[in-house]
This record gives sequence, C-alpha cells and structure tokens, in this order.
Amino acid sequence: MTSLSAPLRWLDSLQWRRGFFEWARSDGVTWAYMFKTLLAAFLTLWLAMRLELPQPRTAMITVFIVMQLQSGHVFAKSFYRFVGTIAGSVVTVALIALFAQNTELFLPSLVIWFGICSAGAVRHRNFKGYGFVLAGYTAAFIGLPALAHPEGAFMAAVWRVLEISLGLIVSTAVSAAILPQSAAASMRNAMYQRFGVFAGLVAEGLRGTSQRASFESTNVRFISEAVGLESLRGVVAFEDPHMRRRSGRVSRLNSEFMAITTRFNALHQLLERIRNHGHAEVVTAIEPGLQALAVLLDGFAGHALTDADAKRLAEQMALYKEELPSHVRRLRAIFMESAPSETDLLDFHTAYELLYRFVDELLSYALTHASLADHRHERENWDEPFMPQTSWWVSTAAALRAMSVLGLLGSYWVATAWPSGATMTLVAAATVGLSAAAPNPKRMSFQMACGTMLGAVVGFAETFFVFPWIDGFALLCMVLAPVILFGAFLA
Repeated sequence: MTSLSAPLRWLDSLQWRRGFFEWARSDGVTWAYMFKTLLAAFLTLWLAMRLELPQPRTAMITVFIVMQLQSGHVFAKSFYRFVGTIAGSVVTVALIALFAQNTELFLPSLVIWFGICSAGAVRHRNFKGYGFVLAGYTAAFIGLPALAHPEGAFMAAVWRVLEISLGLIVSTAVSAAILPQSAAASMRNAMYQRFGVFAGLVAEGLRGTSQRASFESTNVRFISEAVGLESLRGVVAFEDPHMRRRSGRVSRLNSEFMAITTRFNALHQLLERIRNHGHAEVVTAIEPGLQALAVLLDGFAGHALTDADAKRLAEQMALYKEELPSHVRRLRAIFMESAPSETDLLDFHTAYELLYRFVDELLSYALTHASLADHRHERENWDEPFMPQTSWWVSTAAALRAMSVLGLLGSYWVATAWPSGATMTLVAAATVGLSAAAPNPKRMSFQMACGTMLGAVVGFAETFFVFPWIDGFALLCMVLAPVILFGAFLA
C-alpha cells in the first residue's frame, strides 16, 4: 500500500497540474467556446431540418451571432435579439399591410424606421443597443423580399421568428449546461480588485510620490472599468439571481466610485499646484491630515476589497471623518501662528474642504460595498443611477447616415428596376445596422466586406468541390466543422 501511494503522491505533486490549470483558464476557455459553438450550431441545424423550417441556415447563423465566452452574455444577447426580432417583424407586417402596392411609400417608411433604430443602437450601450439593430434590419430582411409577394409577408415574419427562436434556445441551453463560464465571477472580481488599485493611487497622491503619466493612465483605466462593470451588471442580471437582487447597489457602487475618483482628481490637482509652486508652509500645515488618511488606506492598497473588508473600511472612515474637523482646527491654529497670506490660507481651507468631501464620498462607497453582504438593504433604492449613454447629437448623426445609405440604394433599386436591387439594399441595411454603434463604422464595414469575400470563396469551394461528394448529415457536419471552428477561433 505504501509503495503504491508514494508514486501517486509524486504524480500529484508534478508541475503539469499547475500548467494544466493555467491552460484551462486561458486557452482552454477559447477551446471550450469553440466546442460549444460547434455543438450548438450542428444541433440547431439538425433540429431545423427535422422540423422542416424553410431556412435552417437562419437558425444556424443565429448560433454564431449570439454565442459568447460567458453564459450571461449569451442570455442577454439572446433576449435582446428576440425582442428586436419581434419588434422588426411587427413593423414589417404593418408596413406591408399599409403599402403593399406602393413601393415609393414603403421604402421611405422603412428608411425612417431604420433611422430610428440606428439612433437607438448608438444611444444605448451593450446588448440593448444590439436589440435596436435587430429591430432595424429584421424589418429590411423580411420586408424587402416580401415586396414581390406581399401576401407571404406574415408567414415570412412567423418563420423568421421561429428560426431565430430555435437558435436562441439551443445556444443558451448549450452555453449554460456545458462548461459554463459565469459573467458574475468576472464582475465580482473586477469590482473587488479595483479599489485596491485606487487605494494605492490615493496613498501615493496624498504623499506626493505619484508619477503623472501613471496617475493619468490609471484614471483612464478606472473610467473604462466603470463602463465595463455597468455592461457586466446588465448581463449578470440574466444569469445570477444573487447579483440580480443587488443590481441597484452595484449600479450605485459604480456611480459612487466615479464620484470618489472625480473628487480625488480635484484634490490631487490642488496638492500638485501647492507642491510645485513651493508653498512649503501650506504643505507642512496640511500634510498631517493627508498622512493619516494615507496610512489608513495603506491597509487596503493592492488587495481585493471583500464585503468584510468594506465593513472595516467604513468603520475606519467614519472614525476618521468624525475626528477630522477637530484635527483641522488644531492644524489651522498652528498654521495661523506663522501669519500666512490670504492665498496660503485659502489653499489650506480648500485642501481640507476637498479632503472632507472625498472622505464623505469614500465612506458612502464603503457602506454601499459592505451592504452587498445582505440580500436586502436600504441602499438598494436610490435616485441617481449610472447611465452610460451616447450623446443625442451623435445618435442623430448615425440615424441620418443610416437613412441616407438605405434611402439612396433603395431609390436606385426602384429607379432602375434592378433584379438584384433588393439583395443589395438588404445587405446595405445589415451592414449599416451592425456598424451603427461601432466607433469606426467605415473600418467595421470594410472588415465585414473582407469576411464576406473570404466566406464567398470558401462557400464556392465547398459547394462545388466538396458537397457533391458527401451524403448524409454526419458528413455535412464533418466538412462544415473546420470552417466553423476557424470562424469561432477568430471570433
């Protein structure tokens, strides 16, 4: 027994186990995503064929669109894709019913609807904006081909909803059941880790040891993380009931974190000006209060802020805030003995006023973070939600751009009676809709064109040189698998 257990203990202590787990957390996640995409795509295609849906490819394409690395993203994107598809289908049927015999009125109505959806896609971030995109180009996908046969518009809308629903159901089931990756874990990790970085930044700034380039880059990182965390909050609500009950507090925590970073920026700029201009008396007068706060935050710098740590931080900040006014009065009395100028006295008062407000907001942040330990808390309800939205002017510009493209191509189609004009207009609608919310629509459109060209070449080769040699669903999956895996890997 002893001779057998020794090799097992030796095998258990090998470094390959650590390497395997490191691979599983990095490249392993990518391979799991590719495998799940492949499985969901083929399962959807098989079900669509068994159910004799008119266009099984629509259901299969839906899988590629909604599949994400984390299950919460799949749930959220599937929900908004379904809502957008329903909205676009309803509008299409209504427009066909009103203008079935009048293309000149149908196209402008469709263009206006598409512009509204493009503005909504740019205005709202994340998957909510994606829902607007779907509502826009679903109307074009159903309405433009139905112009030739308006009597089939309703059934075309019904079949599209069913095909997309099948793809959504299979995608969410596969993502949740097979090697699931939780978005909630990523959100908690980001939320807990960022305060440790911020505490270290504040301690360095209060001591005057921070580097300007590092300070500015870290602030940009905080802004990016705040927007990303709000995105995750909307996603996690679909997969984690534990975090869904705390959604209001997470939003409040995010808003309060932005407030304390803004407040500290103002304090840091004032301290930098005082130190750089050589006001030694002012620096000497305000440093005792700054050092006390820096020492307090040293205990949290570089560490994840758990709920228990947040409670301890709140207790220490409450005590510091309570003692700060009397401490400032003592420092002011000592400072007045040196007969400071009005400018120096104003800097003294401004520094401690900003410090007090920063401490007050930091205390509120700590209380909100500590409240996450409770299922229900009064801090869940508040009236100032963090809303990451794009300016209405930018949204309007995107709407005008989308309406111009779709109106121009649609008019050309009607004027020339080009047989393939409907396809051209449809592709333009899809391209403009998907690129509406992109930072660089021109670049994204070019990338879509490149992907389409590559897909056309691969599709031509498989259609004429591979498909004639295969027979049966199993062989079809075998020849499609390399293409799907390559696309999933690039995604």
